[in-house]
Amino acid sequence: MSDQPPNDDTAGPPVDAKPGDTWSLDPRSRSGDSFAGPPEGALSVTVAEVTEGGGVAPPPAPRRGLKVAGVALAAVLVLAGVAGAAAFMLLRGSSEAILGKVPSSADVVVTANLDPAASQKMNLLHIASRFPALGGQDQIRQQLNQTLDGLLRDVGMSHEDVQWVGSEVGLYVDVKSTQETSYAILIATDDQSAAAASLQKFRAGLESQGATFHSSDHDGAQITVSATTDHPSFAIVDGVVVLGSDEGAVAAVIDTAHGGPSIADDATFQRVTGALPQSRLGVAFVDTAQLLGTFGDVLGAAGVTTGVTSLDALDGVGVSLSAESNGLALDTVMMYDDAKLSDVQRQTLSAADHPNELIELVPDDALGMYAVEHLDAAIADQVGRIAASDPQADQELKRLSVTGPGGLLSQLTGDVAAAASPEQGTIPVGGVLMVGTNDPAATSKWLDDTLQTLPLGATAASCSSNGGCRITHETTRWATESHGGVTVTYASSGAALPVAYAVIGDVAVVGSSRAQVEHVIDVHAGGPAISAAARFTSATASVPTDDGVLYLDVPAIVNVVRGQFPPAEVATFDNEIGRSLKPIEAVVAGTKNEPDLQRTRVFIWIP
Repeated sequence: MSDQPPNDDTAGPPVDAKPGDTWSLDPRSRSGDSFAGPPEGALSVTVAEVTEGGGVAPPPAPRRGLKVAGVALAAVLVLAGVAGAAAFMLLRGSSEAILGKVPSSADVVVTANLDPAASQKMNLLHIASRFPALGGQDQIRQQLNQTLDGLLRDVGMSHEDVQWVGSEVGLYVDVKSTQETSYAILIATDDQSAAAASLQKFRAGLESQGATFHSSDHDGAQITVSATTDHPSFAIVDGVVVLGSDEGAVAAVIDTAHGGPSIADDATFQRVTGALPQSRLGVAFVDTAQLLGTFGDVLGAAGVTTGVTSLDALDGVGVSLSAESNGLALDTVMMYDDAKLSDVQRQTLSAADHPNELIELVPDDALGMYAVEHLDAAIADQVGRIAASDPQADQELKRLSVTGPGGLLSQLTGDVAAAASPEQGTIPVGGVLMVGTNDPAATSKWLDDTLQTLPLGATAASCSSNGGCRITHETTRWATESHGGVTVTYASSGAALPVAYAVIGDVAVVGSSRAQVEHVIDVHAGGPAISAAARFTSATASVPTDDGVLYLDVPAIVNVVRGQFPPAEVATFDNEIGRSLKPIEAVVAGTKNEPDLQRTRVFIWIP
């Protein structure tokens, strides 16, 4: 969807408008307009923003409509299980007015916007309207005010004391060492005098509880400095309120505002955030190259990777949140330093995409699925690293025929898929793991030799009258059957988990039960596959699926969970959880690899 504001037949932006300006969309502010007002209970759109294609004049009054929209979006995220109160803050404030004051040494930067492009506002309003529990604008404002009152009560303040908050908020963190970290919150203000009065009231409230402060001049700006790190130091810098972890964090903002290098001019920041959608509600940036200088050894020893490469090749990570007409999108970009990529990693990122045929075997009734390509090289690279650093692990991998000549890794095509489907029995969900193979016979033998030696037997304990106890492990017995012309091997008795497996053409399938494997065989024989389901194709149309795709059928998952409640509690579940999640049809994610980066999008589909 374009960033351009909606057009109308009676009026447009002022002719002298510049990119980044705003203008009123409230029909009451346009004489002669005959726009219909918003439907009852809906949130009003009060301002809009123009992009490079046109411009508008600044609004005549402080902007509050988006603050309400931001709260609505935060509530949506809570209902989706994404976050709690922190989600609200992530939806608020960011532009170069904030970024221009964040020092370039920052390792983490989070910004968001209470006054985004008109398209973002319209999409937010549409999404909010799908959740009746949010109520109307007045109800949302009341809930926000009550929350603010509770947070500020201890320092003698209320929501009336923060009416000066403007359209932008940001946070930066500077990790100087494993023992020293500083941070600051930056809040744009629409009324600097009111902000100053609130800060003085804030100080008085803390001082009444025993806190002490003193004033310090830094390059012409006054910093109110806390005597301890228990309370923030603060200042107002060119229309932005700064609350820092210490005096140094606030001073760094002042130095940046007075001409020091800012994160907005940092080449890595520009490269990473430039790869994210530009029409967005907020953005986060992590300078991983700098952080790895501090924590690299610890993370490396823990085996943390990006899924394709080791962390040392990672240059920066960016995340953005945006609203679309049919849902919420969380985009992530992981940018790599090409000079630090191994040949295998570079090959994985640059590998030609192809349709993952394993998706065609996922049953139509799957509650969720995940499919990925090019995993063979990534797995081999990571296994190689483990084997090189741990001789004992190397020997064990060879003993299990995972590595070595003719080992399992040499048989993999790189296509992998997993799916979860409803299951009969005490556990209502089962699943399968599917792996593409270029040597079906060898993979079938590996499954026979490996899975049938695993300790899957049920365990029982018996105790005698004299206090002695004995633990016994039941022997797992295996059997085979033919289903649709495919041989299925399964644990027929004695197993705590009735594992089954089969090789269907050039795909090895391991399931949590015989029924799960049989279900895949039926799909292979022409049964309904999820790839042809309208709900799947519609949901995944919003994400890239070149290198990986995740799909969660929210209504189906809710229905399975609902079935686990006693009949007397079902109505409560429906009212408290089911109703809140009802507008969400699916949660999907997709990935796309490029020569020096990975893109991932998580999308909450709310049609």
